[in-house]
Amino acid sequence: MSKGIIYINSSHENLKYVKESEESAKSFKEYIPDAEYILYTDAVSFKSDVFDEIRPTNFDMPEILHNTDHKNGQMVAKHRALLESKYDKIMYLGSDTYALNKDVSSLFDLLDRFDVAASHAPWRINTTAGNTSIPEIPVSYPEFNCDVVLYNKNEKIMEMLQSWKDMYLNHEFQHPHDQGAFRYLMYFSELRIATLPEEYNYRGKQWRKDTVILQNRDLLPEYLKKQDGNYKQKELSLFSRFLKYLNS
Repeated sequence: MSKGIIYINSSHENLKYVKESEESAKSFKEYIPDAEYILYTDAVSFKSDVFDEIRPTNFDMPEILHNTDHKNGQMVAKHRALLESKYDKIMYLGSDTYALNKDVSSLFDLLDRFDVAASHAPWRINTTAGNTSIPEIPVSYPEFNCDVVLYNKNEKIMEMLQSWKDMYLNHEFQHPHDQGAFRYLMYFSELRIATLPEEYNYRGKQWRKDTVILQNRDLLPEYLKKQDGNYKQKELSLFSRFLKYLNS
């Protein structure tokens, strides 16, 4: 079955997040070489051998979402891309994710048994800016972080993705991003959901040896330094290029 790993990043801040997604893709490609890596972006002149395809997309944003966190239209482009993806098994990744060990290669295997997989968000129920906590859902059912999401392309998932897009574009839960709508849909769905342990989407501030996917760009230097207790030449080279890109 075909596997696709998808990034969606706009060209704002001098391509900072486009270049960051390239470094992220390199780290995942080391452990998951049999997937295709796709970047959706409005950076029409950007070229990269890391991605199998760079697809142009726009980041237009409706007026109703102008007070949300993603003012550059990131989530609007994201939902459009997730719906049109052609692969049987799909992983969406934020640009600030980084694969640290071979255990990441097992993630696609989960989709043999489950429809969707994601990890809990560190901020379990986001009620900032006065948005609703969705009272019909128990507080014991937290949000999922939506920067590492895996799913099968099947009819049930496509219906969910369309509902997710519609709820987000309509700003139905007054949420600062799209996790409120995702939480609602997961709770009321009949999908088979695999909840990943936090080390597969770790966003904490303390270094932990078992981290599989780090999503904390500020801690990445420490992780590359401490991994297995040694500096690894290949990882340091990757990180040097990563810093160069971010500071360019």
